[in-house]
Amino acid sequence: MRVQGSVVLVTGSSRGIGRAVAVEAARRGAKGVVVNYVSRRDAAEETARLVKEAGAVPLVVRADVSVYEEARKLVEAAIEKWGRLDVVVNNAGILEPKLFEDMKPRDWQRMIEVHFYGALNVAHAAIPYMKRNGGGVIVNIASVLGLRPEPEASHYSAAKAALIAWTIAVAKELADYNIRVFAVAPGGVDTDMTRAWGDMDWVEEQIPLRRLAKPEEVAKIVLDAVENPYVSGDVLTISGGLL
Repeated sequence: MRVQGSVVLVTGSSRGIGRAVAVEAARRGAKGVVVNYVSRRDAAEETARLVKEAGAVPLVVRADVSVYEEARKLVEAAIEKWGRLDVVVNNAGILEPKLFEDMKPRDWQRMIEVHFYGALNVAHAAIPYMKRNGGGVIVNIASVLGLRPEPEASHYSAAKAALIAWTIAVAKELADYNIRVFAVAPGGVDTDMTRAWGDMDWVEEQIPLRRLAKPEEVAKIVLDAVENPYVSGDVLTISGGLL
């Protein structure tokens, strides 16, 4: 799958990894990029500006992908504008560090709704269109925490682990339809969401390269894998040696 000339949808693309993927797709010649947000319209518009500057046509769509109907409308917005959807990057996420005993049920429910159900909702809506168009690629942004859980992130780790398991299973189901599904599992990434966890020095000390990844570094791995026809059912880690 070449990114050039394709239509790419990136959930949670108002900032961080999502923004970096959207802009990198535009730089690689994507025809259209769907920029998705929930609450930060101004940040999404900035992503759209960067996408346009990089050479692609942006489409800004507000949707809470944890709600199936909104996820479906997000996918249909791309279809209505371009008649196709080639690449979906499920990136929408939240990070709320908390010890399990201090959580309320809504804390873990919301984490699973956004990270796991959100990806399933968008993929389920997109797959029929990908089949109709002869194929596509679904990328799920997982996390090293889905492979190596840590304290204060039990709910986040569980949601990402579920996403990884689902990725591997569905990749097998869709292979005959020329639809590839894979996950990218970053370690620490220098984003607003990560920094909200607090001081990252303790994380950087655990990473052999002694720094967090840049969102742009993750984005390049994502789109390199999109363009590699043999990547499917795989979990690609980018952790600076952490894992």
